[in-house]
Amino acid sequence: MVIRDVLDLGELAAFSARAADQRVSTLALAVSAMTATTLELAGTPLRTVFPVHSRHEDRWHDSVGWFITNSVLESADEDPRACSAAVKEAIRLGSWPLADLMKPWGGMPEQPGMFAVSWLDLRRLPVRIDTAGLDAQYVGAAIRTHGVMLWFIIDDSGVHLRCRYPDTHEARRNVGAWLDTLVARMRELAAGGSSPAAGARMVP
Repeated sequence: MVIRDVLDLGELAAFSARAADQRVSTLALAVSAMTATTLELAGTPLRTVFPVHSRHEDRWHDSVGWFITNSVLESADEDPRACSAAVKEAIRLGSWPLADLMKPWGGMPEQPGMFAVSWLDLRRLPVRIDTAGLDAQYVGAAIRTHGVMLWFIIDDSGVHLRCRYPDTHEARRNVGAWLDTLVARMRELAAGGSSPAAGARMVP
């Protein structure tokens, strides 16, 4: 498990202000950074499993739980407005039950090598918890994985990134380069500059 502190509170405010100037969400600007990073390092669009909220009816308002479903986020254009549209499309897709749609093709596919990105803004929760005062810790299972999973966690101290990927030379090189470039790009956007160029390309 790799943990990165991406933006402090001041940098997060600047990053969000830049997103607002372009009339997109902070998430959309982060997707723009991920899209640009993926295009530069891998030469392909960003395509990831993306958990989204899937319970919006009134009957769920007094419930307690983690109501999400896995959608697909695909972004081939790093323009923040295009990324905003891609996020909205992923959210709409997550509102459709796909099991019945996939049934004629043998059900939902289960393939190794999944790439997934989760965006969790703790500031939007209906309760506030003093995580610093409580010295709160995130606990994850120790498992063998065939894919790459990223968790963006936004709280009152800034943006943090947790990443789990296979412990192989190829994964360490490629995922490490992707994370380094993404973090640098997000910091540069927060500082008001243009996105920095990638330092290295991924190897096949």
